[in-house]
Amino acid sequence: MTVTADRMAHDPFPATLTALLAQRVADSGDAEFLRFEDRSWSFREIDVWTSQLAHRLIRVEGIEPGDRVAVMLPNVVQWPVFWLAALKAGAVVVPINSAYQRADLEFVLTDSGARVVVTDGDHLALVRDVLDGNAVLAGVRVVDVAEDGAESFPATAPDVEAAPDTLANLQYTSGTTGFPKACMLTHGYWVRNGWLCAAAAGLHTEDVLLTAQPFSYMDPLWNVAAALTVGAPLVVLPRFSASGFFADVRRHRVTFFYVLGSMPTLLFKQPPDPRDRDNDLRLVWCSGIPAALHADLEARWGAPWRELYGMTESGFDLVSSLDDTATVGTGSVGTPVPTKQVRVVDADGVEVPDGEPGELTVRGLPMMLGYWNRPEETARVLRDGWLHTGDVVVRGPEGGIRIVGRIKDMVRRGGENVASVEVEAAIERDPAVVGAAVVPEPDEILGEEVKVFIQLADGVPADRETAETIIERAGGQLARFKVPRYVEFVDEFPRTPSERVSKPTLKERAAASPGVVHDLRPGGRAQPATKVRPGFLDITVEQDVAILRFSRPEKLNALDVATRVQLASAVRELGTGAKVRGIVLTGTGRAFSAGEDLSAVPSSYDDVRVAFETFHDITRAILETRVPVIAAVNGLAVGGASEITLCCDARIGTPATEFYQPENARGITISNASSVLLPRLVGGHALPMVLGSGRLPAEEALRIGLLSEIVEPDRLVARAVETILRWTPANNTTVQHLELLRPGMAEIEAAFAREDVAAKQAWDDGVYRAGIESFWETKDAAGTRESVEMGALS
Repeated sequence: MTVTADRMAHDPFPATLTALLAQRVADSGDAEFLRFEDRSWSFREIDVWTSQLAHRLIRVEGIEPGDRVAVMLPNVVQWPVFWLAALKAGAVVVPINSAYQRADLEFVLTDSGARVVVTDGDHLALVRDVLDGNAVLAGVRVVDVAEDGAESFPATAPDVEAAPDTLANLQYTSGTTGFPKACMLTHGYWVRNGWLCAAAAGLHTEDVLLTAQPFSYMDPLWNVAAALTVGAPLVVLPRFSASGFFADVRRHRVTFFYVLGSMPTLLFKQPPDPRDRDNDLRLVWCSGIPAALHADLEARWGAPWRELYGMTESGFDLVSSLDDTATVGTGSVGTPVPTKQVRVVDADGVEVPDGEPGELTVRGLPMMLGYWNRPEETARVLRDGWLHTGDVVVRGPEGGIRIVGRIKDMVRRGGENVASVEVEAAIERDPAVVGAAVVPEPDEILGEEVKVFIQLADGVPADRETAETIIERAGGQLARFKVPRYVEFVDEFPRTPSERVSKPTLKERAAASPGVVHDLRPGGRAQPATKVRPGFLDITVEQDVAILRFSRPEKLNALDVATRVQLASAVRELGTGAKVRGIVLTGTGRAFSAGEDLSAVPSSYDDVRVAFETFHDITRAILETRVPVIAAVNGLAVGGASEITLCCDARIGTPATEFYQPENARGITISNASSVLLPRLVGGHALPMVLGSGRLPAEEALRIGLLSEIVEPDRLVARAVETILRWTPANNTTVQHLELLRPGMAEIEAAFAREDVAAKQAWDDGVYRAGIESFWETKDAAGTRESVEMGALS
């Protein structure tokens, strides 16, 4: 089926999602509908599966029309299947972000009144823990998608009526203020969004749609509705990966996709590929195309990029037509779709002239019914039929809308809405915190990052360790994308007459008189979101010597980014000499460390750059200390961990000690300036160790000077402590000798620069990824996946 542009204003038919699926089965049942990775399902197969599950929900779980069914899944086919199945049963679906932690999950389940939670093995423990810990949720049932038991139920849909105004979803959004609110979205809302998409984009049966956003958001759902509208297949990726995205576009012969937030910038920052224009794309939709990149995006991939504007509350509002080439690079987000009207108004609701800024207000269809159980919030946002978006815009004389700001108290981070008050509430639960104020911080990749100003309780030190501790505690209550990146401590907050924090004044004050801002991401770079969490590092002090132990023996002490950041921070703090006489690095179990943790494979060069930068920073931290640093190498030291030992002033081992640097054998550049440090220690033995990539046992390491001495395992740490005490007698000149004997930082930094260039080349050439893949293949073949970090790289 094709919906032509001149029919956009017409009422869609069929008018419900369940009827729409039935219609597609009737006219093209064997055509492909959903494609997940390398498997696909036809409209008929999905219809049968969803009908069977609908009967199961009714008969086994006791679902009745209007009951809420929560779905907490990653991007797997069961997500849209359970969505459609629940609708066939007359239920209302509550999408839950699979990244949610306990606090978010408990809030949504309680607020929605869910009777059933559909989830998978990765989330079962969390779901059951939340249900067991809240008496209000005691009767909620859990369905594991691995055991849905659908086969034994009828293959025809239950006899349950649905109409366009029947509630289909409680779609939670952070909205403009406060904790998440659920938009009440009907069958008609979704069907009309699919209809408008098909008409505005000119979709037809021969198109192939693609989505990479999580199904807990609205975008994949309106993609499903659009695919149902025209009878076209929808390709669903497990997640968005900038480095692999266009390979998937080519592989699946995709003709249309939608992206938003930081996704266009991240895609454009990928190295150019001769195959960039080797695709079947005829249109890309995006919300927030970077104006400066707009023309370049089109030229690089050979397809028009057009703006789409909307909200969860209102669906599609504005769109740029396919032939609207004049708006490319202007920042215009389009003109209203035929079913919507817009007004640009001042604070009193009076329409402002074209060219003057004001708040964008919208009315028409589709539109939410309101916020679930929040009549006051609904009345505040929906006034006289007009939705107040909170976006400050300027309308041009031709009717196009350009966004110039927001009046919302929130952060828009890489396409995610983060309500400031929610993050503030999580941080203010900390006993060390008197008050918190969250503001957006501009970011060239994500658009905005989350920054928090914190007023501390009396006696709490305003240092990086405090910042990390507070954010870690709050991070346990928040989804990953909500965790602040920047922390700035303040003595007090400027306040309004009503005693609210004046955030504009706060930001102005910070700009005029900047304080210390703690960037809690590695290297201060804008990176894909990484949850702030404790590293695998234990710190104790014995006889005035700090013992830093890598404490992850089940993973051979593999180092994740958080551990490396924590290590560098701890070495800097302890290395001043004010607290300890020296530092010992060692590991628990049978391995010093397996280097980088490969359980999180880099998906972009930004990930690689963070890996290198955090290893580099450990080198800097060690070489800048004013106390001796000794590596007590208890067993295996692989890759980046082997290189960390080279930064130390001495290495003491056991008979089981082995050094192993396998990177070069897989074509991956060695990091941490070992090109400078290793020749100083072992001279001509450096080339066999690095380029040969062989294991170097303890006796050989001792013979060439890589180890200072070999002791029995039970004496290892004690011997390192004794050595430091011997090197640091009273009134010593150790600091001066360290400065003389250690390599100069200028030489080290030059080596870092060379290695970074080589690493970039390895990534661009595909060698880096091939090296990782060969590592996994070797491990799989050997059947030793549990020792995944053995061949880790830096």
